[in-house]
Amino acid sequence: MKDLITDRTPLVIAAEIKTIRHQTGKILLAGAIEIGRRLKEAKDLLPYGEWGKWLKESVSYSQRTADRLMQLYEEYGSKLLASPDTDSLSDSSPVTNLTYTQALILLGIPEEEREEFIAEHDVESMTRVELQQAVKDRDQAFQEKKDLQNALILKSSELAQLTTQTQSLEQQLNDYKSKYSAEQEKVTLKQRELEAAKEEVPSARKIAELEEMLKTAETKSSVRTTEAQFNIHRDNMIKAYDELLKMLTVLDRTDSKMKEKYRETASTIVENMAKTLKVWPPVIRTNLSIDTTQSERG
Repeated sequence: MKDLITDRTPLVIAAEIKTIRHQTGKILLAGAIEIGRRLKEAKDLLPYGEWGKWLKESVSYSQRTADRLMQLYEEYGSKLLASPDTDSLSDSSPVTNLTYTQALILLGIPEEEREEFIAEHDVESMTRVELQQAVKDRDQAFQEKKDLQNALILKSSELAQLTTQTQSLEQQLNDYKSKYSAEQEKVTLKQRELEAAKEEVPSARKIAELEEMLKTAETKSSVRTTEAQFNIHRDNMIKAYDELLKMLTVLDRTDSKMKEKYRETASTIVENMAKTLKVWPPVIRTNLSIDTTQSERG
């Protein structure tokens, strides 16, 4: 008996206290689950609207406490109890050794991820504060991963849009080159006809007619070239505007503040462009009228 007393140290006593505390927490959790099961059973039997009154008068529970106990039953009941009709615990799940406090904290983790979390973090040996911090770190890492995925989706969408725009611009450029080349061939042909006419028939009238035809062809070519350039710029503006609206729509779902910032910037640009176009080209003012007035006065 004396040896047993001699072997008891503060370290041994602390270990015993921890063991008792852990076992008490497990018993408390099992009791909470059983209470939650019975609360759910009672709620299903009570008429609509009588639940809160029954809690207060019959078991002195608040709505929040009852919800928490029923959630413990729903989340852990099937894994901690062998069957609804027995209090014996199941040993087939990592949640078996959880205490009441640990089980409450782990409600913040989805059921499909909970067992993996318990195995990775050795939850059984963690304090309440350590476990709360681990759950907090997990939630933060999950949110950062989600934000990164959303950013990657947005960047992929932007890259796809830029690729489509680039392909469209390349096609427009090729079309423009084809049209420009055809117009140049027509002008070159007229020039050759004029040169040939000058060599074959040195007639001033004929030369004048051919020169007029060449001038007309060049004018038409210039007009068509200008029209082609205008159409390209117009289509690019329309497509760029449409793509901007699509981008703002996507951004509205992920970052409304940034969306509003970009929208205001784009709106200001459009308003300034509209004001500029109303008087374009700008009127060039000189000091001629002032000089004339001064001259008359002089």
